[in-house]
Amino acid sequence: MTGLLIREGPATELTVATRILARLGILAPDGRIAVLVGTEVVYLPARGVAASTMTPYDVAALRLRDGSILAGTPPDDAERYLAALRGTTGARAAALTGGGTMEMTPDLAALVEGLARTPWGEAEGEARAAGALVGAYPVPEG
Repeated sequence: MTGLLIREGPATELTVATRILARLGILAPDGRIAVLVGTEVVYLPARGVAASTMTPYDVAALRLRDGSILAGTPPDDAERYLAALRGTTGARAAALTGGGTMEMTPDLAALVEGLARTPWGEAEGEARAAGALVGAYPVPEG
């Protein structure tokens, strides 16, 4: 295993997107979101992390090409998300919905907007107002 440092920005975006879709009941009970960061690293919630309480510190990182673990402890179904991202040209975000379908889009904002049928900023604002994003952002150091 490599000691990859999880990048805060993408981990936070993944956390916020996950919490938004969890709040709306769009993710499958065991569903999660995976996002391609760069060209070869996939972030997804680590094993045992509940979508509604995920934090940026709860991210596992895998190599897209072969599923090698780069950081964290990936969930048992991580290959399902890697295969979806490998198999869909232009896909950089994937989510398993309550209907059992794997949705893929070019980015996290498109994923949230398409599934929530609400612009990202509005969906984030509604989730924040409902208290669903408490703890979703990293704690500032210092």
